[in-house]
Amino acid sequence: MKKRGLDLPNERTFKGPALVWKRLLAFAADFLIIDLVLLFPFKRVIQRSIPSFSSYSEAYSFFVSNQGYTRTLTVLSIIMSLFALLYFALMEYKLQQTLGKMLFNVYVASDIKKPHLWQYIVSNLFVIPLFPFFLLWVVDPLFMFFTKTNQRLCEILSKTRTVQRYVV
Repeated sequence: MKKRGLDLPNERTFKGPALVWKRLLAFAADFLIIDLVLLFPFKRVIQRSIPSFSSYSEAYSFFVSNQGYTRTLTVLSIIMSLFALLYFALMEYKLQQTLGKMLFNVYVASDIKKPHLWQYIVSNLFVIPLFPFFLLWVVDPLFMFFTKTNQRLCEILSKTRTVQRYVV
């Protein structure tokens, strides 16, 4: 049986580098989601276990004299960053998008035919707040402005790119 209705040609599209403003807003949305869902429970634990301070010098002297608190905060920050890394890596591996990228209709594409989980982990190493990864907070986004394809350094290393579909 023949399908009724208009026999319109398919929309012609191509994928190209995602617009920088879309990437930035998607990233901001993702961090808001991570803050509300993943990090919020840890904030209560931290606020209950550490006294409030009136100055940075008071906080510094407290942490220097109480190394147990420093270790606990370090472990908590590593756990929180691993949750954030898993959010980005698993969402991009399974869906090629995070929730923020879905809002702005951008997605991650692999340069390799069959993508691997390691690519998405490498692509998101910037969320780990330890040396040398925190250097990526500055270096990684700067690469976006100096490459034709708007790729970050971690995207180049992981052989991925953030793209969007353009209608011709």
